[in-house]
Amino acid sequence: MERGDVRVGVVSRIASFHVTFVELGGVEGMMNIPEVSWGFYDVPGDVIAEGQELAFEVLAVDRSRDRIFLSLKALEPDPLAAFARGGFGGVRTGRVTRTVPSGVFLLVADGVEAYVDAADLDGGSPRAGDELTFEVTGVNRLTRRVRITLRG
Repeated sequence: MERGDVRVGVVSRIASFHVTFVELGGVEGMMNIPEVSWGFYDVPGDVIAEGQELAFEVLAVDRSRDRIFLSLKALEPDPLAAFARGGFGGVRTGRVTRTVPSGVFLLVADGVEAYVDAADLDGGSPRAGDELTFEVTGVNRLTRRVRITLRG
């Protein structure tokens, strides 16, 4: 088994420390929480289930520690890449997905969020589910950040 291989495995255990274990025919692989999906979720169990058979991409094989690192999301298109190609131009509306003390996260497209600093909310305090109007000013695929300016 080597990096880049695609293997079918069965989710054997979703651990409480945000690692999922996968049975790969006599060998156990592991998948960290960010490798489950491009979408937004709280715990891996929101996306996958124990006993589920899925295809995984091998990210790395550490023979010295007998570890195989896997990814589900590596086999799916990156929604940020698609958004970067066509996400500019015009005023849009997005839904607040979560709030944090320093600001809010806004769903700007399927699988793509932008962070809005509290200072940019003009004294407002939107809650999850509220809609905000914005314009996209930049996308950085390396840092995975979408820059927006709130409108109206």
